Amino acid sequence: MKVICGKEELMRGIQTVSPVASSKSTLPVLSNFLFETEKNIIKLSSTDLEIAVKCHIKGEIVEEGGITIPAKRFADIIKELSQDAEIEIRADETNQINIKSGKSKFTLMGISKTEYPVIPEFPKENNFTIKSDVFSSMLKKTVFAVSKDSQRYVLNGVYFIAEEGVLRMVATDGRRLAYVTSESLDKKIKGKAIVPTKAITDMLRLISASDDAAEDVKVGIADNQCAIEFRDITFLSTLIEGVFPNYEQVIPKKTESQVKLSVKDTLTAVKQMALLTGDKLSSDRSSAVKFYFASNVLRISASTAGLGSGEVEVEIDYKGEPSEINFNPNFIKEVLQNIDEESAVFSFTNALNPATLSPEKDKNYLCVVMPMRV
Repeated sequence: MKVICGKEELMRGIQTVSPVASSKSTLPVLSNFLFETEKNIIKLSSTDLEIAVKCHIKGEIVEEGGITIPAKRFADIIKELSQDAEIEIRADETNQINIKSGKSKFTLMGISKTEYPVIPEFPKENNFTIKSDVFSSMLKKTVFAVSKDSQRYVLNGVYFIAEEGVLRMVATDGRRLAYVTSESLDKKIKGKAIVPTKAITDMLRLISASDDAAEDVKVGIADNQCAIEFRDITFLSTLIEGVFPNYEQVIPKKTESQVKLSVKDTLTAVKQMALLTGDKLSSDRSSAVKFYFASNVLRISASTAGLGSGEVEVEIDYKGEPSEINFNPNFIKEVLQNIDEESAVFSFTNALNPATLSPEKDKNYLCVVMPMRV
């Protein structure tokens, strides 16, 4: 194999596929990525057996072929080469890789492409198209609520539901839940999938690298995988097996009180009081922030023995009876950070029942947060 590429194009391909290569795998070939020619294109692929990514780059194919290349070492070498010089990459039957650019020459040992796992193709059926900015926004608005507890594996991902022309995404860790919808699908498309957090993170990484926020992303859901395809990139992930909990039971059907909040002011107040709490993952009293609702004012306070205390007031439109509820401040903070409007609606019943936070105008996004008992 012999190809000639520009540095910028080669680095784009490397940065797309190399993060998926696994340096900790017991299979040495998985720390490499697959570099091969296919007809008149150069194709780069990488997998860790759970997720996989493929992309095409531009270049001159002098001699067809393929080889697997050590991902990190190759990336480090290409990064240090001159920006303007062409890069020549050659591989022979002994799996030796020769890299030449200007007056620089390198030799690496690769592994035969026959030893690389076969990467599945994008699902030909049951796929739909959605704008990349809409899709990435839905991912961001849910992934923060995914459980990090490996014992609750069905909660270790975002639940996709595509049916009746609507795409829904749900994530929960048992103490909070994020739910978002988009009505833009073909009504014939049906599918459900629990997509692992790692895959969601990589989807966001790949989409965010694009300059066009409104380009189309094709999403495919098969029996055991979810895939996205856009520009010259294909990303695939195995799914989490199991049955996702009935999330609709968690969302309160009605609440007794609704308060309109300034997202900016409330977020600032919660961040300030979070400085006076304990471990953010803890469920004890030291990690709680108190929300006290009174006439036209919300007092947010925190107190931790041996650390200190604080209080901040936020103006609100509230006429109901005084009410006090304790929350993990990080749960409230992460919701507010994902609301794109100036105002949010906070709905609650009492200190024991779940509360909801949602944008004032966007009815397609809702978060449920359980109060803390202290």
